[in-house]
Amino acid sequence: MSQEESWRDALASALACARAANVRAPVLIQGDAPKIDAMLWPMLEQLTPNRQIVWVGAPSPPPSTLRTKLEVLEAARFQTRLGQEMDCLIFDARCGFHADAFAALTGTVRGGGLLLLLTPPAQQWPSFDDPDYQRILAHPLTHQDVDGHYLRHLQAHLDNASGWLRITLARNAAPIISYTASSSASNTKSLTGAVSQSVVITALRTLVAGQQDALAITADRGRGKSAALGIAAAHRITEQTETILVTAPSFAAVANLFKHAEMTATELGLDQDRLKQHLIFIAPDDLLQRRPAADVVLVDEAAAIPTPILASLLEHYPSVVFATTLHGYEGTGQGFSLRVFPMLDKRRPGWRHVTMSQPMRWSQGDPLEAFINDALLLNQYQPAPLPTNWNESELRFESLDGETLLHSPQRLSEIFQLLTLAHYRTTPDDLRTLLDSPGLEVFVSTIQGRVLGAVLLSHERPFDEPPLIDAIWRGTRRPRGHLLQQLFAQQMGVREALRCPMARVIRIAVHPERQGCGVGLWMLRALKKILEQTDCCLIGASFGVSDSLLQFWEHAGYRLLRLGGKRDHVAGAYAACVAMSLDSEGETLISQAHDRFVRRSAFDSHYVFAAEPWILPRLPSQAQEALQAGEIELLQLFVEGSRPYENVEDLLLILSARADLTHLEEKAAALWLAKVQQQQDWSEVARLTGLSGRKQITAQLRECARVLLASLETAGAPAG
Repeated sequence: MSQEESWRDALASALACARAANVRAPVLIQGDAPKIDAMLWPMLEQLTPNRQIVWVGAPSPPPSTLRTKLEVLEAARFQTRLGQEMDCLIFDARCGFHADAFAALTGTVRGGGLLLLLTPPAQQWPSFDDPDYQRILAHPLTHQDVDGHYLRHLQAHLDNASGWLRITLARNAAPIISYTASSSASNTKSLTGAVSQSVVITALRTLVAGQQDALAITADRGRGKSAALGIAAAHRITEQTETILVTAPSFAAVANLFKHAEMTATELGLDQDRLKQHLIFIAPDDLLQRRPAADVVLVDEAAAIPTPILASLLEHYPSVVFATTLHGYEGTGQGFSLRVFPMLDKRRPGWRHVTMSQPMRWSQGDPLEAFINDALLLNQYQPAPLPTNWNESELRFESLDGETLLHSPQRLSEIFQLLTLAHYRTTPDDLRTLLDSPGLEVFVSTIQGRVLGAVLLSHERPFDEPPLIDAIWRGTRRPRGHLLQQLFAQQMGVREALRCPMARVIRIAVHPERQGCGVGLWMLRALKKILEQTDCCLIGASFGVSDSLLQFWEHAGYRLLRLGGKRDHVAGAYAACVAMSLDSEGETLISQAHDRFVRRSAFDSHYVFAAEPWILPRLPSQAQEALQAGEIELLQLFVEGSRPYENVEDLLLILSARADLTHLEEKAAALWLAKVQQQQDWSEVARLTGLSGRKQITAQLRECARVLLASLETAGAPAG
C-alpha cells in the first residue's frame, strides 16, 4: 500500500465511524508544509465529493475540481459563519491559531462532518512563529519574546485526546498514523436532542404575545437553539397569524433559524409567502430606529448585541426572547447572564430561563466537543466552596508566570474560570493571553491553597524614540498595547506620559463567595506594595463604569481622570480611566491629567452626562477661563488633523467665547454656531449646512478653528 493510500484509508475509516455514530471526525495532520499540501488535495477530492469545504487560512491553489466547493475564510472573520452549519472544516494553524475562531467554527461542523487541523511538526509547533502572536504582542515585542506555552498546552491535550486520527508527515519517511477510539459516542441524536429541543419549543410557543413576558434561552454550540427558534416561530404563525421579528448581529447568524422555519412551515401546510410576511429579519439598530409593530421579537446571539439595545427592546416590545450561545466568542454566556438577567428581573418579573444541554448537531460523546471544552477550558464551572475557617493573615498573594501556569493545570483552570465568571468579555483567546503574553503578569491570591482572587496586570514600557513619541502624540501611530500611556497622551493631553513606565490592571476577579468582603481592595493594596519596588510610576485601569465600580476604585485610592463620551457597544457603559501614583513622577502625570479632566467637566456635565444623575456629582466643575498653553496646542493639533473633534469639543466651545467670530465667513459662522455652540448632531448640521456628512463638516470646523486661533494671536489674547 502506498503512503497516500495508507492515510487516505485511515481518513475514510475515521469518517465512516463518525457518520455511523453521528459525531464529528477530528483529524490532526502535523508535518512539513510541502508534504501536507501535496497529499491534502487528492484526499479531499476522494472524501468530500459533494460537500462544501471551508478552509481557514491561506491554502495553495486547489485543483479545478475543488475550486467551486472551497470557501477560504480569514480567522478574524469567523463571526460571519456563526449560526450556520458545514460538513468539512480545515483549520490551518500554520497561518496562526486563533483560539476564538477555532472554538466557534468547530461548533458549526455537523455530526458526521470532518475537521482537519493542520499544524507544523509537533516538536516545532511551540517554537513556531505563529502569525496570531501579533494580537498579543505590545510594541516593540516580537514572537521571539513569546515562549509558546499555549501551543505546548494545546499539543499536550491533542496528544491525550480520544477519538482523534493523528497523521504525522515527515519529509523523508512514511506517514505515522494513529487513532484512539472514543468509546463514549453513541448514536442517540433522535432521542436526546429531541427531548431538550422540545422543551424549548414548548416554552417558545407558550410565550404570551402582547403582554409583559420574556424568555431567555442559553445553549452550548450545536444544541439546536436556532432551529428551535425557527420551528416555534412557524408554529406560532400557523396557529395565531402573529408577526414575529427576528434580530441578530447579522442575517448569516440566523440563516439556520429561517431554514428550519421554512421546513416546519412546509410540514404544517403554511404557505411560504405567508411565512415571509410574518417572520421578518431586521438588524438591531434598524429595529430600534424604525420600531415596526410586532407580536414577538426573537433576539438570536444576544450576547453579541449591546446591552442598551436589549434594554430598549424590552421597553418597546412586551414579548421578547433573548437566545444566546454559551461561550459565544463575543463574550461568555456566563457574562451574558451577569449583565442581562438582572435587567430581566427588574423589567420582566416572572421571566423564564431555559438551558439547552443536549446536542442536536451531533450526538452525545462527540470527541471534538470534549477536546474543545477540555483544552480551551470551556467546561461549565462552579467554583468549589472556600475554606470556612480562616483569617486575613493566611492570605497569600503571588505572581505566576506562563511556565508555572502551564505546569499547574488545576491552578490555571481555577484562574481562568474565575475570570470567566467575573467578566462578560472573557473568551478562549484570553487563555492564550494568560499563558503567552510577554507583557502580562498574573497575580493570584490564595487561602489554604484555594484561589480566592486574581489580578491581570499589563506592564507598559516607556517609549524612548522621539520620532515615535511625536507620531503617537500627533495621532499618526498607535502602537499595540500601551493603552494607559496613550490614553494619557491622546485623551488627557499629557505627552510626557509616553516616556514613563506604567502598569494597567486588565482584570480583577474575586471568588463569588467573597465578593463584597474587601478581597479586591486587599489585592490592590498588595499589588501597590509590589509595584512600589519597581520603576513603575503609576498604576491605572480602564473599564466600563458603574456607580458601584467607581466607588470600589476610589475606595482603593485611585483618582478618576477621564470619562468617555460614548457608551461601550456591548455593556452600554461609559469608559472610565482611573489611576494612582507610585512616585512623584506619577503624581505629576496624574495631576496634569486631572487638570484636563476638571476643565473638560464643565462641558461634559452640560452636554454629555446631563441625563446621568449618578455621574454629575463626580464631575469637578470649574468656570470657563482663558485657554491655557497646553489647550491651545491641543486645538492646533485638531486644526492639523491630529485630534478628533470629540477630543477638543469643550475647548472649541471656550474658543467661541474668547475669539471674535466675525472673522468667520457667513457660511462658516453658521456651521460653527450649529455644531460648536448649539451642539446639534452631525446629521442635523449636514442638513442645515448642505455639507455631505461628518468628514466634510469636521474639515470645515478645522479651518474655522485655524482662523479663530489666528485671530487670538493677532489680538494678543491671553493663553492662560
